[in-house]
Amino acid sequence: MARPKLRVEKLNGGLGRRAPNADMVTGVVMNAVATADMTLGEIYTLNSVDDIKALGLDEAYDTENTVLVYHRLERLFIHNPSIIVHFMPVAQAVTLQEMADVDQNYLAKLIRSKSGAIVQAFIARNPDGAYVPTIEDGLNDEVVAATQKAQLLVDANFEKGRFFEVFVEGLNFTGTAAAALDLKALVPKCPNVSIVIMADNDVSKRNAAYAGYAAVEDFAALVSKAAVSQNAGEQIEDFSLTNADRKTFINAGLSSGLHIDDYTDSDLDVLNGKGYVFATAVSGIAGYYIVDTNTCTDDESDYKFVENNRTINKAIKLARTKLLPRIKGRLYVDPVTGQLAPEDRKDLEAATEEALDPMLADRDISGGVDAYIAPDQDVLATSRLDIELTFIPVAIGREIKLKIGFDNPLNN
Repeated sequence: MARPKLRVEKLNGGLGRRAPNADMVTGVVMNAVATADMTLGEIYTLNSVDDIKALGLDEAYDTENTVLVYHRLERLFIHNPSIIVHFMPVAQAVTLQEMADVDQNYLAKLIRSKSGAIVQAFIARNPDGAYVPTIEDGLNDEVVAATQKAQLLVDANFEKGRFFEVFVEGLNFTGTAAAALDLKALVPKCPNVSIVIMADNDVSKRNAAYAGYAAVEDFAALVSKAAVSQNAGEQIEDFSLTNADRKTFINAGLSSGLHIDDYTDSDLDVLNGKGYVFATAVSGIAGYYIVDTNTCTDDESDYKFVENNRTINKAIKLARTKLLPRIKGRLYVDPVTGQLAPEDRKDLEAATEEALDPMLADRDISGGVDAYIAPDQDVLATSRLDIELTFIPVAIGREIKLKIGFDNPLNN
């Protein structure tokens, strides 16, 4: 028989790393100060904290320039070590609305240059010391202007086959929850944009220049970490903003510079109801969690949460990839009716349904995938074919009702 021995098995996965995937690719545009290794307006791909440091960025850089550039980029990798980041640093005078403008070469250029690979992006402000914010409707006036510009940018790229979400730093939240702008009532609606007003309160208090900052980077990191159908505020350890070892979100707050405990439960309910993104503690669970993944649109919209958008965007991408080779392909019609031949119609429907097989395998949709091509389309005259693709999404249990009480067996 074999000699007695101690068997050793090396474990893998304890570091929380996952294989990078297309759902993690994140764009970042924010103000910075150039270094010898970083030129403003250039695009840098970052796969690790070492890549950030190779640009001449570290904690000393942030302190010397009174900015949160290294901090924001590092936070992405703290929360999601597998994230892929495409980063464009821009001059400190560039505003949020300029960053988001479809006609300026900031976020628009970043999205365009990566040919649709970026699936979420955030814009953030690191102004110079002379900057004085203008407050309007309880926020820095750049925020809502940038939100509307960002939606126009998303819409323009949608037509070109590039699908993504934008998260805007909700700077300088002031005033009361009751007086805060209702983001769900914005005109025009901005269903692909979220305004983040949460802050790591210890960062807010580190320097007066950071008092009005918002932790949009932490939100973007958790979204990138989530499956496309998953809420980034899910109350499991993977989505806790708090990391005691790395000293992240030991205290949460808002971009007012105030601790989250300085707001009443009623205040926080109102802010969530108005569509803001922020984080709170959850009774019975350690750490801070995102309350919800709100977007700037009304409650009746199918796209009022980020995961709704990420799910539909992935479905569109997969279906589009499957159908693109069919463009300008031959379609046969019945010689008597002129309608699309049944075998061609069934083949196209089956191919379209198959496009969503990866989402079924990843459990990002519930099922019910159905493609339909109306047989009476006059493709001969129009050269156009309409295909309808539907599926059943994954539900999110935002409220669970537990009924609990005592039972006496003698009463049974």
